[in-house]
Amino acid sequence: MKSVSASFFQFAGAHSFLIGMLPFFIPVLLLQRGESMQGIALFIGITGLGFIFSLKIWEKLYKQQNWRLIIGTSFIAELLLVIALVFSDNYWLLILSALLNGAYNCFYWTTQRVLFSTMTAPASALTPATQTPEKTPDLTATQTGRQFGNFQILVVVLLKLGIIIGAFLLEKEALGLLLMASTLITFSAIMWFCRPVKTRSFAVSNSIMLTGANSSPASNTPLFRFKDKKNSVVVFYLDGVFLFLESYFWVISLFLIARQSIKELGIIIVLLTVFLSLIFYLLKNRIDSLDSNTVYISAVILYAASWVLRSVLNPELPDALIYPAILLIAFLTTFFRLSFNKRFFDHAKEHNPLQYLLIKSYLSQMGIVIFYSGVALFASYFSDMQASLSTLYLLLTPVALIYLVYTNPTEPAPVTALVSNTATTSRLKTSIT
Repeated sequence: MKSVSASFFQFAGAHSFLIGMLPFFIPVLLLQRGESMQGIALFIGITGLGFIFSLKIWEKLYKQQNWRLIIGTSFIAELLLVIALVFSDNYWLLILSALLNGAYNCFYWTTQRVLFSTMTAPASALTPATQTPEKTPDLTATQTGRQFGNFQILVVVLLKLGIIIGAFLLEKEALGLLLMASTLITFSAIMWFCRPVKTRSFAVSNSIMLTGANSSPASNTPLFRFKDKKNSVVVFYLDGVFLFLESYFWVISLFLIARQSIKELGIIIVLLTVFLSLIFYLLKNRIDSLDSNTVYISAVILYAASWVLRSVLNPELPDALIYPAILLIAFLTTFFRLSFNKRFFDHAKEHNPLQYLLIKSYLSQMGIVIFYSGVALFASYFSDMQASLSTLYLLLTPVALIYLVYTNPTEPAPVTALVSNTATTSRLKTSIT
């Protein structure tokens, strides 16, 4: 699996850097161009639609094992998104940007999750045809947490490096230079990942993801009839909503706290890098000694508390209170995502892994479309962005506790067993979902 691991980290690293250069700043760009909370919520809702439409295409390409087109599309969609954002000066281009954002999220995050699941599958999951002479370490559940911790450190560092460069270029209004840099990185990445040696490593997932070692009867159930005893469906609908709250509305809150300076926002985010990297470095090696269910319950409760804290932060508070609070929020969110993603991939291994990942993606995006369309409908009653966000955060605090219904796997692995992919947040996303 070494070749799969190398390809996964390189793929995630390249995209993380590109995300930091411009897509990370999408909510800020929308706000600067005069969009209200209503317009931003509509942008998110359309992004969800773009993701759903694109996922059908991704599925078809995956079944055909057309990895060159999957990888190429993930990078080209990001470049087209950057172009659309740079030149958007009307609502039609904004709608196009939202659809491209959904397509990019789909091809990047879905591919990334599939590769992560492949990388952390036990060596026994490989079919004879996919095994290679190389010595393949058995990346079982007891190894996955460490792998995910390493992944998060890599992503955090490269994402923030991209954010620093993007913030500098946006502050200087050097959009042409930003576009040139994105274009160069995009085509360099396509040439690197579309080489036969790389596409072969990606193709290993096709032999692993279609059947899980513990596949349950519900594994191949149609989307709207899927149901399990772990309450996966309700959590899937919920998760996309919170991923976009973290990656869009919370970024806007930070931008307002940073006195609407992209440069200062970039500095705040980068200062969090060291802190978050330290968290992952410590947790990925020590979390195994803790009871997985206790960790998850604690993480959910603390995550809900983080939304209360978000609701009371505003630019008028002294810096001595604001910045420690931001660091605490970052820790609580990171800790929750670590624990939630671990549980998600534990469940995926009890089903057909690919089917479970796809159901999660479809339902999360549907939740995004429904919820943010509703936010757009009612946002017209609020004129102040800061007050609107504070109210939204407070209202959703008890909703975050619904994550508690996501019960333990039948045979829970150690916590390290999966502190798995986010996206972070869809698809951080990340989501981000």
